[in-house]
Amino acid sequence: MKVRVRIFAKFREIAKADYVDVEASNIKDLREKLSKLLNVDPSQVIVLINGEKLPDDFVLADVKEAFAFPPTAGGC
Repeated sequence: MKVRVRIFAKFREIAKADYVDVEASNIKDLREKLSKLLNVDPSQVIVLINGEKLPDDFVLADVKEAFAFPPTAGGC
């Protein structure tokens, strides 16, 4: 399944694009392919579908768009 992934923060800088199209079957597959594309560890890729972080085995059959973020830190 081809999914359009909007990428943010440092991922956007690495890819030099606002989005990428990725063939993936589930969240784990998508994170792994994005990590290779962005040259980061898969654990560093946060994927959201409809604003939710879903389990790795979630099937992307009807998903047309996802969002990918690097980990963030905050607080004082």
